[in-house]
Amino acid sequence: MTEESPKPGGKPEGKHTWHDDTPFPKRWIGYVAIKVIVLAVAVGLGLWWAGLL
Repeated sequence: MTEESPKPGGKPEGKHTWHDDTPFPKRWIGYVAIKVIVLAVAVGLGLWWAGLL
């Protein structure tokens, strides 16, 4: 029944957020933005190639 005490920062020892696993964790918003842009370009190219755009 021993639970790890949280660090002063508020996160328990050994736990981290999802953006700590990104290639550049301090700039995770940019990482998400790049993924959204790449996805939008891929969808746009697919629609253009299919003649729907």
